[in-house]
Amino acid sequence: MLKYFILGLSMLTFTVSAYDAPPQVMVTIKPIHALVSGVMAGVDKPLMLLRGGESPHNYSLRPSQVRQLHAANLVIWVSPNVETFLEKIISTLSSKTQILRLVDVPDLMLLKIREGGIWKTHRHSDFHHTQDTQDPHIWLDPRNAKVIVQAVAHSLSQIDRKNASHYMANATRLIKQLEQLDQELQYQLMPIKHIPFLVFHDAFQYFEHRYELNAVGSISLSPETRLSVKRLYQLRHHLKKQQVRCVFSEPQLESTLITTLIENTSVQRGILDPLGMELTPGKEAYFTLLRNLVKSITQCLMTN
Repeated sequence: MLKYFILGLSMLTFTVSAYDAPPQVMVTIKPIHALVSGVMAGVDKPLMLLRGGESPHNYSLRPSQVRQLHAANLVIWVSPNVETFLEKIISTLSSKTQILRLVDVPDLMLLKIREGGIWKTHRHSDFHHTQDTQDPHIWLDPRNAKVIVQAVAHSLSQIDRKNASHYMANATRLIKQLEQLDQELQYQLMPIKHIPFLVFHDAFQYFEHRYELNAVGSISLSPETRLSVKRLYQLRHHLKKQQVRCVFSEPQLESTLITTLIENTSVQRGILDPLGMELTPGKEAYFTLLRNLVKSITQCLMTN
């Protein structure tokens, strides 16, 4: 069982108090916002910073969003290696604001960033943290989602004691739904586990690892970097050598590269969205996000 009642709360900075009104909760990206929404259902709704197709790697906060962050009782984010824009503003928030940085939560399964061969990292040159060796896309494994849900429920219960039982009941129910989702996805992905594919950038390792999918490389050196001629030649050689069936772009990132890459080949193309760009925010968005990944992967890989 998850060990949140013996945490020591090492990842949080706050003074425990009870609020007359539900706490104001700010969440950065849509998949995490969905999980937090599920925990808070029936009490209140969390706010979300990135609502549309923005990339968290190069986002710029609006003044109104800075004010919301300063007014929040709880800020939930993933890592400086995801929400690069948020690290400096986090350091300016009041000590009364709880900060839950999810990569610090105990019991998460953390994977190392893949390097070597055709895998290319997207580390940022101004980022020098120990988490720089860890792949931060933790939400794409439902087992990690369960850990996140438990951590969020515990944090909310500490600052909003009168609704603590409600948060914990929601978390218990949500964890059961995540377990059912996990079983569903395992069954659906079983037939295509062996088929090789390429992704735009290495954002899907947790999903691939959980369901034993055969991703054989990433296209881009980083979400912000254009391909060199040398890199394009290397990728085309890799497509043929690995007998890649499909190459996946992302809606938030440039995809014209893929048109050039697969020109005059039999390789198919698809779209994978790690953030749920077009999804309606809310507690169902996480489940829809993962089901959409399965749908996109199976449709592309099963096309001859």
